Amino acid sequence: MEITVARTFFWEHIWATLQEETDADPEESALLHLFLIRRRRDIGFAAHVATEAFSDEAAKTKFREALSRALAEETPDLTGKDRTDYFWHRYIERLEEGDLRGARLIETVLAAGVGTDDGYLAPPVPAGTSPGVRSWTQQEKAIVTRLARWSDLYFEAPFFTDFPATQIIPAELETASFTFVTLGELLGGAIPPGSAESFEKFVENAAASIALFWFTGMKREEQIALLNTAYPFSIEEETLDAFVDLFDDYETLLEDATDLVRRGFGEEARTVYAYIILHARNPIHRHAAYTNLAVLFREEHESGRAVECAERALAVLEAEADPDPYRLGLARKDVGETNFLDGNIEKAETAIASAIRTAEDLAPAQAAPLLWAVASSLRRTGQFEDEYAVLTGILDLEVTGEAMDAAMERLFSMDQYARPDGTFDRKGLLDVERRRRYLDHFGKGAALLQTFQFDRAIACFEAALALSRDTDLLRNTGIAHRLYGSPTKARALLEEVLEACPDDLYARVHLGLLIGGDEGRDLISAAMEEAVGQGADLALVLYPVVQHAAARPEDGIIAEIERYADLPAQEGKRSLFYLGAGTALADLGFKKEANTCYRRALKANPPAAVRARVLRNMGVLAAEQGEDERAAALLGQAIQAAPEDPTIWHRLARVRAALGDPDGAADAAREAARLAPTDESYQQEKALKAAKNEVPPPSLEDTIASELIDAGERLIEHQAGVPTALRAYAAAAARLGLDPGEPIGEGDALSERARLFTLIRGA
Repeated sequence: MEITVARTFFWEHIWATLQEETDADPEESALLHLFLIRRRRDIGFAAHVATEAFSDEAAKTKFREALSRALAEETPDLTGKDRTDYFWHRYIERLEEGDLRGARLIETVLAAGVGTDDGYLAPPVPAGTSPGVRSWTQQEKAIVTRLARWSDLYFEAPFFTDFPATQIIPAELETASFTFVTLGELLGGAIPPGSAESFEKFVENAAASIALFWFTGMKREEQIALLNTAYPFSIEEETLDAFVDLFDDYETLLEDATDLVRRGFGEEARTVYAYIILHARNPIHRHAAYTNLAVLFREEHESGRAVECAERALAVLEAEADPDPYRLGLARKDVGETNFLDGNIEKAETAIASAIRTAEDLAPAQAAPLLWAVASSLRRTGQFEDEYAVLTGILDLEVTGEAMDAAMERLFSMDQYARPDGTFDRKGLLDVERRRRYLDHFGKGAALLQTFQFDRAIACFEAALALSRDTDLLRNTGIAHRLYGSPTKARALLEEVLEACPDDLYARVHLGLLIGGDEGRDLISAAMEEAVGQGADLALVLYPVVQHAAARPEDGIIAEIERYADLPAQEGKRSLFYLGAGTALADLGFKKEANTCYRRALKANPPAAVRARVLRNMGVLAAEQGEDERAAALLGQAIQAAPEDPTIWHRLARVRAALGDPDGAADAAREAARLAPTDESYQQEKALKAAKNEVPPPSLEDTIASELIDAGERLIEHQAGVPTALRAYAAAAARLGLDPGEPIGEGDALSERARLFTLIRGA
């Protein structure tokens, strides 16, 4: 029995089957999308889901059935192939079966490319239908805004995309064991050998599929309640026992602990490191755990414990028969830094000097990174003259690499604070170091928000504020408190911002939303008038207002926005307000309300440039809804108001193409490119529309070949879909009994398209 699909493409199999067998609506799709995002970003949520899903026998039964189907799926040899190859095979299979809907659902996935890190591969929209994918995703966004408690977090691109393949979650460990047992049973007791990477992917996909079957089996209101709850995360020693019993892999534990630290879960990482110290037999693993613990204690200002861990890490290495001198140098550097922070200056100087002597005996390629580590320790402890000397020593090594580049950059930075006597402006350099620590806390806080760990995120922002009462951070921390924390603290922080900067538009808007009532309305209205006067982007300034209104549609979205619209019509102020509100509403997927705002903007007697932007945006909304004739008319009016705006011509090119007017599409794309000669996307659009006009697709009697040509014409419109578009053209030629030959290459896709079309016409 072939197991490549089950082992390597199980999630792809599950996803395609789900889309083919389910007639999903936008709300169902949106909630599934939120579920997958949350499961990948929020380890507390993932732990809760894993526990509940593994206890659901119905979900495990569906997994077993799906795995059986995957094992029974007949495929060509896909060993070493990627996701696109699997979906291409499935696409062709559906075409040959006469399942046009199934084929076009797969085409939508192929147009999206590799998909997202959360596992949501593409919306369940057949390619070539209208309204299309854009309209569906906007409907999803409106549903998220209306139903999700923390909708703004789902819309942001994640800080971290390299999620760990293995998470230290008890139920996921049970799930891993269960999936292997199930696979073995379905294969008659023996699992064929394979790479560790493929089996790891199988376990990950199997766990995701069980979670998916559990979630889709819930009632809609239960799904919403699940997504609107915060879940804490912790690690117990029993979990680590289970992990080691199953995998016997301390290396992965170390990697997961490092990932926990990076994401702000320092306390949980301590638990993992302590477990490794107690249980690991390999001294390298214990050394790494002690070293990382020393860093954690150092950054948390527990200098005594940091010294103890650093010295134990060094002792582990020194006990080896033949210790690695590079590791010894790093360990001595750590002992020096932690002792300096603990006030043991003489001991610190001895250890640092020993680390530098170790570097002298190493080859330059190893000496440079060791010296850079020493210099970094000296920087963190404020020993700038010594740091400068070590950095200069790196330059003397005359090597290339990251350490040399970093040393040169740091030396250049330090030279700005150098004094004639060879000393440095300590205050200036300490301010730089304080700024680095401030940005580190801020970055961790922003990342923790995206993992739905609100208390930890706000604690990081507060730690940054202890270093600097920066107005941007004060505002952002205030906003974080308003959305996820304490309203009282939010108000105090936003008021502090306005005391320092009375014209801060975003602080005024968020404070107005927090206060509410007439006082809040007056604050926001004043901010709107100030924003118009400043020429600010009103869509950005209004975004929190619009999002606040859209999340409470029962109060009337337009009625809520109207509370702040009392602006004079002169100089286009009122029209700009409605344009900004409409743009924010459209971005959130509220098309009807966006059009209402756009119509009110037109009634407010806007200047020509504002009128053109309103008409353009209305044309875009019409196109997204499949109303191409209306979209063309609106964009034509926009061009009359602003004939030199390339964005309007760019949109018109796509609409003319959708209307089957290749001449008009090519002319509009050419004009957009002329008006914006440095915009690469416009230049690409010009070339594509010209190629489609000059070399139209051939008309074919063979229905499958004809569909392949049509699919290629749709796919080539998307950057991610270009390779598959060429594949579709070549498959059409092969179906007609022609030899498509060797492709010219993806870099010249339009020439390859023309060559294949010429070949097909010649037959």
